[in-house]
Amino acid sequence: MVPLYRDIRKRLSLGVLHSFVGRKRERLDRIGLFLLWLAIAGYTFVFIRQSFFLYHRFALTAYDLGIYDQAIWLISRFHDPFDTVRGLPILADHFDPILYLLAPLYWIWASPKMLLIVQTLALALGALPVYALARRVIGAASIGLLFALCYLCYQPMEWSNTFDFHPEIFATPFLLGAFYFLICDRRRPYFVLLGLVALTKETAGLSIILLGLYALAVNRRVGWMTVGMGAASLAVALGVLQIYHNGHPSPYFWLFARYGKTPMQIVGTLLRHPIGVAIGLNTEETRRYLFELFQPVFFLPLLAPEALALASPSLLANLLSGRSFMRMIYYQYTVYITPFVFIASIIAFDRIRRWGNYFTTGLLALDLIVSMSFGLQQSPFLINSWPLSQPVSSTQSSDTDAIIRLIPSGASVSAQSGLIPHIDHRRLIYLFPSPFYRVAYGDSVQALKQQVGMDYPPYHPRQVANAIDNSTIEYVVLQPRGCIFPMMQNNLRPLLVLVFRSPNYGIIAIRGDTILLRRGADHRAGLALLARASGTPIRQDMDVEEVVKDYLKAFF
Repeated sequence: MVPLYRDIRKRLSLGVLHSFVGRKRERLDRIGLFLLWLAIAGYTFVFIRQSFFLYHRFALTAYDLGIYDQAIWLISRFHDPFDTVRGLPILADHFDPILYLLAPLYWIWASPKMLLIVQTLALALGALPVYALARRVIGAASIGLLFALCYLCYQPMEWSNTFDFHPEIFATPFLLGAFYFLICDRRRPYFVLLGLVALTKETAGLSIILLGLYALAVNRRVGWMTVGMGAASLAVALGVLQIYHNGHPSPYFWLFARYGKTPMQIVGTLLRHPIGVAIGLNTEETRRYLFELFQPVFFLPLLAPEALALASPSLLANLLSGRSFMRMIYYQYTVYITPFVFIASIIAFDRIRRWGNYFTTGLLALDLIVSMSFGLQQSPFLINSWPLSQPVSSTQSSDTDAIIRLIPSGASVSAQSGLIPHIDHRRLIYLFPSPFYRVAYGDSVQALKQQVGMDYPPYHPRQVANAIDNSTIEYVVLQPRGCIFPMMQNNLRPLLVLVFRSPNYGIIAIRGDTILLRRGADHRAGLALLARASGTPIRQDMDVEEVVKDYLKAFF
C-alpha cells in the first residue's frame, strides 16, 4: 500500500506542477498578446497621424496616391477606370485588381485618407502573423513579441507606409499570414490569402511560385497546388497587360533593358552570365541597400537562405533595375521582401537557439534588440531631413486649401503633383503640364523614361501655346514650391510663362505660391494680380517672363 500511496502522491504532485506551469504560461501569453495589441494600436495611431500630416502638408503626390485615389473613386462610382493622371486604364499600368475590392470603402468615405488608414492598418496587423509564427516555431511568447516589435520598427516597412499609397502594400501581411497557415496546415485561409496576394501586382505570382516550392517540403500536394496557382496568376496578369498593350509585354521590362530587349533575353543573360551580373551589382549603392534591409534584424535572414530565397524575385528585380531609387528603402519596392526577411529571421533564430542554450537565446535576443534600436536611426520619425517630397509650411498649407476650394467639383483640371490627391475625384484631371505638353503620360516606354527626366517630347513653344489656347481644361492650379514632378526646374519655367501669357486663361486667385487660373477669366486682371503678388509691373506680355522669374526664384 505504501508504494501505491507514494505513486499516487507523486502523480498528483506532477499534475499540480504541470497545472501551475500551464497557468503561468497562459498568463504570460495573455500579457504578450496585450502588449502586442498595444504596440499595434500605437503603430496605427502614429502612422495614421504621420500620413495625415503629410497629406495636409501636400507632401503626398500624384504618383501614386493621386493615381490610385482617382482610379478607386471612378470604380466606386461605376465609371470607366481610365486614369487621366497617368493617362491609361488603371489595369494597363500594373495588374492590381485588388483596387476593385477597395472601391466599396469609398461608399463609406470617399477620401484618400481612407486609403491611408487602410494601408496603415494592413501593415500594422502584419505583426499578428509575425508573432504567431515566432511563437509557434520558437515556442516562447516573449520571443514572438520581440519579433512583432521588430516588424513594427522595421524601417523599410515604415517607409513603404509613408510613401503615398500602393495596393501591393497588402502583400506584406497577406504573405506573412499565408506562411503561418502553411506551417499550421490550414489550407483554406492559406489559399485565400495567396489569392489576395495574386491581386496586388502582376509579379506576385513569382512569390507564390517560390512559396509553393518551399511548401513541397511541408506538404507535397499543397506545394504543387501553390506552384500551379502562382503560375496561373502570373500568366493571367501578364496576359491582361499584353492585351492592354496590343500584344506587347509591359513597358516596365525597359527597366532591365541593359540585360535584353525581351523577357526571354533578360532571363537568358542572367543564366548565361551570372558571374558578370553579380560583379556588376557589387556597388556601394547595392551594399548599402542590402545593409539597410538586413541590419535591423541582426542579419539573421542570411542564416536561413532557403527562406530568404522566397524574396529573390523582388530583391533581384530591385537590384537589376535601371531605376536607382528601387534600391532605396524609402519607397514601396520592399513590400514583397519584408515578409520573407522576417520569416527567414524567425527560422534562423530558432536554428541558432537549438545549437546553443538559454544563455545563447538571451544573447541573441539582446543582439536583435540592439540592431532594431540602431536601425531606428533610419525611421521616418528620426531622420534629419525628409528624403521625399518636402511638406509645405502650415501657412502655405492653409493658403493652398483656400485656393483649391474655389475649384468646382466635376470641373476639368490640370494641377501640379502635390495638389492632385486633394482634387482628383473627377473624370478629367491631369498632371501639369499635361494635357498641354504631355510628359510621363500614357503606357509607353518613353513615358516611363520621362518619369525620371529622360527623353522629354520635343518642346516647340508655339505648338504648346496653341495647345493651351485651344484647350478645354477649365482650371489650372499651380504650386511651384511643392513637388514639380515630372518636370525639371529648368523645363518648368517656360511652360508657366506660356500658361500665364495665354489670353484664354486668367489668374483668379494667388495665395503664397499657389496660383489658380480659370479658362475664360479676365486675362489682364489676372496679370495685374500676378504683378501685385510679385511686386514687378507687367506692361506687356514680354514682361511675364521676368515676373515669373522674380516670383519663382524664391521657390527654386
